[in-house]
Amino acid sequence: MKKYNVGVAVVICCILILIRSSYNKDSIKEAKKEILEKYKAGYFDNVAAKGDKIEPIGTKSYVHPKDWTKYVIADVFSISVPPTVELRRENDPYTQKLKDVSRHGYTIDRNNVVFQQKGLSVNAPEAYQTYCRIIIDVEKGNSGEYPKSSEYEDLTLEDIRTFQELAKQSSYEYKVIGQPEVRWIKIENTYGIEVEYVRNGANDSRTHVSSYYFFNDHLLATIILSYRQEDTEKWETDFSNIIKTFEWNKVE
Repeated sequence: MKKYNVGVAVVICCILILIRSSYNKDSIKEAKKEILEKYKAGYFDNVAAKGDKIEPIGTKSYVHPKDWTKYVIADVFSISVPPTVELRRENDPYTQKLKDVSRHGYTIDRNNVVFQQKGLSVNAPEAYQTYCRIIIDVEKGNSGEYPKSSEYEDLTLEDIRTFQELAKQSSYEYKVIGQPEVRWIKIENTYGIEVEYVRNGANDSRTHVSSYYFFNDHLLATIILSYRQEDTEKWETDFSNIIKTFEWNKVE
């Protein structure tokens, strides 16, 4: 009887060892798969190693030319745009509420703002020869609902896939080409998430899109910058600098 019990124990131990070994191999395999998918998603672009974690490499705020215009959006953050774009003025209530704040720029009371290529509002023929949009949205939640502007945490694969799916849904009838790239960015001491991709556009064109998500305690600012890929030379430099003018107002 004792020999039988010893034999069973040995078999059980062997089974447990095999299960554990198999589990470890599966875990390693899954970890490698996750890292590879994150790499393909561009998650490790623009980062530096910090122990066993990553730290987004920061960039300085963009000091824009004098002909750019600064806008304060919903009294929570500011952003500046070049003279090649205009605030949409097609019976927009937020345009009617535009307030001049002299050298500080303009204040827009609304949470939703759209800029477009200059001249489109007056049907200027040259405006129809290109395409760009800056779409801004502000959501106000409860205190502590979002991370603070100076905080960031490692995104899981599920997080990345969620942002990728959000990009596809926000493209509406236009198909996203390839897989959107998802990564953290850092402007001065402010962290945000960048989702970059290319989608189909009107008349068989392609549109380059960069969506940004900035969190600040109870605030979420979403900024979508897009332009026709064929006109990259016209828009790329300015649009990459627009986001570097983003600055939160002090949270009360």
